[in-house]
Amino acid sequence: MKRRAALAAALLCIGSGLLPAQRLPATIVPEHYAIQLSPDFSTGMFQGQVRIAVRLTELTNTVTLNAAELTFVEAIISGGGTTQTATVRADVERETATLTIPRPIGPGPATISIRYSAALNDELRGFYLSHGSGRDYAVTQLEATDARRAFPCFDEPAMKATFDISTTIDARDTAISNGRVQSDTPGPGPGKHTVTFSRTPKMSPYLVALIIGDWECARGGADGVPIRICARAGMKDQLGFALETAEVAVRYYNRYLGVRYPFEKLDVIGVPDFAAGAMENTAAIVFREQSLLVDPDARSVEHMKQVAEYMTHEIAHQWFGDLVTPQWWNDIWLNEGFATWLERRPLQEWKPEWNARFDEVRDAQGAMNVDALENTRSVRTEVSTPDEINEVFDSIAYQKTAQIVRMAEAFVGPARYRGAINAYLKKFAYGNATGEGYWDTIAAVTRTPVDKIISSFITQPSLPLLTVNTTCSGDKTTVELSQRPMSDAVPASATWQIPVCYKRARNGKVEPAACEVLATSSRTLTLAGCSSWLFVNVEGRGYYRTAYGNEGLKTLATAIRDRGLAVEEQASLLEDTWALVRLNREPIMSFLPLSQEMVKAGISPVIESVADHINYLSDHVIDDEQRPAFERWVQQLLRPVVDRLGWNPRAQEGDDRKEVRSTVIYTLGYAGGDTGILREARRRMDMYLASAGTLDPSIFNTALQLAALQGDEALFDHYLDRARSGGTRGGRDGGALSYRTGLAYFSDPALRRRTLDFATSSDVRTQDSPAILAQLLSKRVSAPDTWEHVKAHWDALQKTGVFQGMRTVIRSTSHFCDRAARNDVAQFFETHRISGSERLAQQSLETIDRCIAMREQQSRSLSEFLSAY
Repeated sequence: MKRRAALAAALLCIGSGLLPAQRLPATIVPEHYAIQLSPDFSTGMFQGQVRIAVRLTELTNTVTLNAAELTFVEAIISGGGTTQTATVRADVERETATLTIPRPIGPGPATISIRYSAALNDELRGFYLSHGSGRDYAVTQLEATDARRAFPCFDEPAMKATFDISTTIDARDTAISNGRVQSDTPGPGPGKHTVTFSRTPKMSPYLVALIIGDWECARGGADGVPIRICARAGMKDQLGFALETAEVAVRYYNRYLGVRYPFEKLDVIGVPDFAAGAMENTAAIVFREQSLLVDPDARSVEHMKQVAEYMTHEIAHQWFGDLVTPQWWNDIWLNEGFATWLERRPLQEWKPEWNARFDEVRDAQGAMNVDALENTRSVRTEVSTPDEINEVFDSIAYQKTAQIVRMAEAFVGPARYRGAINAYLKKFAYGNATGEGYWDTIAAVTRTPVDKIISSFITQPSLPLLTVNTTCSGDKTTVELSQRPMSDAVPASATWQIPVCYKRARNGKVEPAACEVLATSSRTLTLAGCSSWLFVNVEGRGYYRTAYGNEGLKTLATAIRDRGLAVEEQASLLEDTWALVRLNREPIMSFLPLSQEMVKAGISPVIESVADHINYLSDHVIDDEQRPAFERWVQQLLRPVVDRLGWNPRAQEGDDRKEVRSTVIYTLGYAGGDTGILREARRRMDMYLASAGTLDPSIFNTALQLAALQGDEALFDHYLDRARSGGTRGGRDGGALSYRTGLAYFSDPALRRRTLDFATSSDVRTQDSPAILAQLLSKRVSAPDTWEHVKAHWDALQKTGVFQGMRTVIRSTSHFCDRAARNDVAQFFETHRISGSERLAQQSLETIDRCIAMREQQSRSLSEFLSAY
């Protein structure tokens, strides 16, 4: 969007620079903000006024605060019995403004008053424009360092203050903010009204929210907390599931955390354009609407789980992030990791058939895979610039931290850990915490040395590989444990304090689990009696990989057949073995038989993990010569499962079986090339599109995608029409997102080119383009053409948002698995660097290198295995 030029030389424009902010001086302490924002959709601008009450700790005539892309009209500082007009000097590179007054004031209280204006930008950050339903909306997104784009402020998480917020908006619109509506009065001016909100508790500036539009809300409540779930006009009927989930989450967290919901209300708003999936603004959570809405007539398990997990994650942030906030961004894991740790807790009670604990194990794998790379980082990473800060919102902060917390909880015991985390919240409520404050509190309350365990995993990169050798002699089991880093970039001598929790079978019985701490490079355990098998990492709670060797894996296959391992433990074992195969530290001949055992053991969620890796092999490893035998193997393995489950869910069937059915049918058709499955998918899709049949929501996406694999232009046109609809509903009312994904599955090169053109056209929101491109980059046949298209549209794609835009595209280049593509990607990244994504680009290249090495070294063994088929 083109900005308006300054109207007079007296106005100061503070622009957006490429170089970043530095820390603000600690001599000025903000205590309260009064903010008034007046957006004007007709001009694409907003007018702002802010009055900041501060405390000066020393005599000064300058005040430095954060401001970016704001045009200052007037700045006045009052204090010490004087009121003085300030001159303003902008530091564009550091995104600050320094106000200077003629006579110094302080120490003591002072007030900073600023009038300014700015554009409602199109960059999905600060105070920006969103579009939908033929009109504009105004939305704030301020994390991590974009509060300074909405109002001049002390934009650091430790600089908490209270906020009074008001807004003057069009008469047709409503506004939602962090507080309740305190007053709503006409004017000033015709066709306007002014909404004033109640004062907030102390909070960080990045948590301020103001969302303006024609919102309609579903209303409810939990434990006396009023809850509203809001969206654009006409979408209210799709808010019921989100409201129910929010009520479940608030009740659960109130009970579990020992601190009641700390704010006076809870609003959740779905907006058309949003850079992230959702944002935890204090008492005013904002969602990308597609992650909030659930069509009551087309509720797939997959989508309900996604909406529920987003909701419980953001509500958990009201305690971890909003009530207790990190002192600085190097401890952002105290926000994101803890919300990730908590997000499935309410769901375990509410929807046990969703197998939340199994999903936790699967989610941890992304972080563990990244942590095995040379280009990983420690959970606590020093950051100072906005780009550095944005880069640490990654799987290390989220999933790695969550798994470390689960491991610590399992070590001290759930009840004791709960008491300790309650104490942590009470100790730092409405304030700021550090990593030391967290682990010292947990250790003190539980009276265990768990602080040493936690800090060893938080402060150093990578994760340990735990080698387990078990032997029996003289009616005793000897267990030799040794650890080493998974990443070659970490010194081989590095060690972690690992709580090793194990279980074993002896005399035909599975014995209770036991835990020992491995604090050195190796240790030997001696157990009474001979063990028929021994498994390390009970319930999959640990953040480490395990290596058992071929003989150890054979004994654990017995444990699987005898149902001695829970599904989470099977998933942990499968993922550890797969990770070692990908690093060429374990032959693929160890992984494939293990996968077969898990599939044959019965219908369970672990089959979904097996299917994921089969799909990976199909896309990245299998060559044309191997493919016929590979497809026969997949068909032989999965066809009995599909025959048992069928295409249609049975009455009263659990959600877990629906998910397994969808996954297995997909893999049998996609990786197995099963012609019967592909024909049936096309038949069902044709009937559905002709309104001659129905598709259960749980298999809708599976049928849609498989039908496209051999789809013709007529089917493509059906998909494209629905993809262009922009609809947010599932089923017959639109499901645009499902059809956009489906477009990526067509094999015809001409149709693929049409998909690429569509992905970067005005028919697709900028926030959604990367997801379509990522789907295409993930597939062997479409990746080369897609990469050429990405390169040609690189500049335009940079407007797709900080969190789920270019990062999605950069991460998706990791799906290549050949040297020519790898070299081309490397050369392109060298000349087209994206600030804040340098580490991610290196991780993608390293992942490609490892895929190439795996394919080259494992190909012969894979051919030997497939020779039987």
